[in-house]
Amino acid sequence: MRFGNLGKKKIIISTILIFIIAMGLYLFLVGNNKRAVRDMVDLYIKAAQDRKFEIVYNYNAASQKQKLFILKGSDVNKADLFKKTYDEQKVLFDSVQLIFDPNIIWGEKSAFIPDMNYKIGMIAMERNIDNPTAFYRKRIDAVVEVEVEYTKKDTAPVFQDESVKKATYLIKMIHSRNITKAVKIMPVGDKWLFKGIVVKEGAVEHWPR
Repeated sequence: MRFGNLGKKKIIISTILIFIIAMGLYLFLVGNNKRAVRDMVDLYIKAAQDRKFEIVYNYNAASQKQKLFILKGSDVNKADLFKKTYDEQKVLFDSVQLIFDPNIIWGEKSAFIPDMNYKIGMIAMERNIDNPTAFYRKRIDAVVEVEVEYTKKDTAPVFQDESVKKATYLIKMIHSRNITKAVKIMPVGDKWLFKGIVVKEGAVEHWPR
């Protein structure tokens, strides 16, 4: 009986140790992801501020998903399709005005302008429940808080019919391996992509009229 109890204790201890090691690995990977997410959000905001569309395009989930479908397709002239798609999106990006609408494509351009200061705040890593997987891969999304202050009323974006002075935005980031099921058979790299932006509820201050 003693040997039986000893064996059970070893199993329990081993299970606990495995759990602790697994959780430590999980937290380590999440920590690394947070740093990577922060760096990518910073890069994306600066690119949008400077109107560097090529960078914004390459780190936007929707545009990268579109590129993957072109790669997956049977069309021979993929280079022509890439250029056509890029040019079409560039026109849309250039046409975005200073009226912030999170529902339009490239709406983040109106939120991230040259005349502003910003601070990247809390980053929440979330399990992507729509894409379940094994213990830990890249099925993790991120939501990033960004506090923004616009320095000039006449260049500030308009939200709810008034010029914004300060706001907190919530930015959704997803990993490149999660943008479409097509990536299961295609190399997509290891990077975080901009998915979308909304205004945090109750976190907007308008310029006085």
